[in-house]
Amino acid sequence: MQETETKTPNLNPCVMELDLSYANRLLGTRFNETEVKVLLEKMRYGVEFSGKNNNKNLIKVLVPAYRTDVLHQIDLVEDIAIAYGYENFKPEMLNSHTIGKKDKREKFSETIRELMLGSGFREVMTLTLTNERDLFLRMNIEPRDAVATENPVSQEHGIARTWLLPSLMSILENNKNREYPQELFEIGECVTSGGKNNKKLAGVVAHAKTNFSEIKAAVVGVLESAGVKYEIKNSVHESFIEGRCGEFGFGFFGEIHPKVLENFDLETPVCGFEVDMDELIEGVGKV
Repeated sequence: MQETETKTPNLNPCVMELDLSYANRLLGTRFNETEVKVLLEKMRYGVEFSGKNNNKNLIKVLVPAYRTDVLHQIDLVEDIAIAYGYENFKPEMLNSHTIGKKDKREKFSETIRELMLGSGFREVMTLTLTNERDLFLRMNIEPRDAVATENPVSQEHGIARTWLLPSLMSILENNKNREYPQELFEIGECVTSGGKNNKKLAGVVAHAKTNFSEIKAAVVGVLESAGVKYEIKNSVHESFIEGRCGEFGFGFFGEIHPKVLENFDLETPVCGFEVDMDELIEGVGKV
């Protein structure tokens, strides 16, 4: 068996190619090869000219072994800018002038968030990825189509959530030994079965005397304060007690079904609601 000798650590420089036109385009400069060579050498790189390849002026850069932060061409361009000096770049005015403002959805979300906080709810943030058991089965719903990850880290986080209430129920499950009442809400992104992002609002109230009237009052208070016109109708939903569930076109609310409470190992009554924020925005001011 032939023996081989390996020297470690390997301190040989790594060879990278830098496209001169790419660097000049990003920096807004007209450096030639010699100027770039001087700047790179100031940053302790080795430089060799590679000539032209596919109409590109390529520079062979020898990256020292200790520069483990240099991974791509852009890292070399950054060091060129540092060596040249940021103070030497001449600022240029933009060709067009615009005034930034908040997105309509985000602005409306902030309004709803303030209303929920003012109503005594506490905001939570949960993961977008979940699993079929929590999203459907424990909510007393038959599994439906959902966007699945190709290579999930774990079975607990394999699909994208399509609604928020299951996440809030999981939080109540993890905090069942905490003091009641517990009033939680979340404004977050969900993903439709077609892969489209959909912002939603959901809330839960948990204590011994919570009922349909309490959750209805909370939902109606937020809708009216936000200037949303609505019409409440009776509804049937597998996650809620029959006869104690209502809907208003872009959302639903009611008393959580005892079977769902059992699935989440909860002994305290829970009421909840969920609203499609995108449809809610469209409903502002409409009759």
